[in-house]
Amino acid sequence: MNLSIRKANLDDAKLISVLGAVTFYEAYFETDEQKDIADYIAENYSIEKIISELKDENTTFFIPELAGKAVGFAKLRENSIPECLKGENTIELHRIYLLERVWRKGIGKILIEKCLDEAKQKGFDSMWLGTWEANKRARKFYESLGFEYVGEYQYYYADILTTNLVLKKRYLTYDR
Repeated sequence: MNLSIRKANLDDAKLISVLGAVTFYEAYFETDEQKDIADYIAENYSIEKIISELKDENTTFFIPELAGKAVGFAKLRENSIPECLKGENTIELHRIYLLERVWRKGIGKILIEKCLDEAKQKGFDSMWLGTWEANKRARKFYESLGFEYVGEYQYYYADILTTNLVLKKRYLTYDR
């Protein structure tokens, strides 16, 4: 596999915006209302929002490229800690999305390994993420990589109060 992973920069704002829209739609089009998906994408993946996030010193984006073509992204966010992890030295894996055509090729695992390496280099003890409680595919994937349930939080998606599970990886290593 001809895979490389690089840190994103401001020049990647449009690319991340498009990848965010496509991958989010692919992930949820069968379970969510089209209007809700469209509203979420417009709010969270506008070029202006991505530029702002790329400029934030507490945020790091990675872009995996397969044969030189971007196939997704991951976003790490520092200083974002849910109540159940208050006081811990942890970093959030805020987003990780891949194009559906590259699912089950091992790219997600490699991308998370890159994020774990970055977290370790920055001096964090653990990594956490939030995943929608009904997203069984994602939960199974994260658990296969050693992420464990430690709590939950609620948030609004469209007009619906939903629950995200908080999963945490205590050791910033990946066993191949």
